[in-house]
Amino acid sequence: MINLLLTIVASALFSFYFIEMARLHKKWKIDFRPFNCLVCLPAWVALALYWLPSYVTDILIVMMGAAILSVLINTLMRKANETGTY
Repeated sequence: MINLLLTIVASALFSFYFIEMARLHKKWKIDFRPFNCLVCLPAWVALALYWLPSYVTDILIVMMGAAILSVLINTLMRKANETGTY
């Protein structure tokens, strides 16, 4: 059961990074569904991760989670610095 949850989290993190942060679908000129759809891509990634070994899911969670978390922390620190609430 926990593996299914990890698969869902990994597919969501990967898709958000792929579409919104890195915009790889534009850079690689694959700007069509499912690659540019934040609803479609996680479903296909989750299906692929379901069939792959669980360590692939773990790797994606760590990599994409770290990338997204670092951007969030950077944004929070920048806003705190601008408002003087640091």
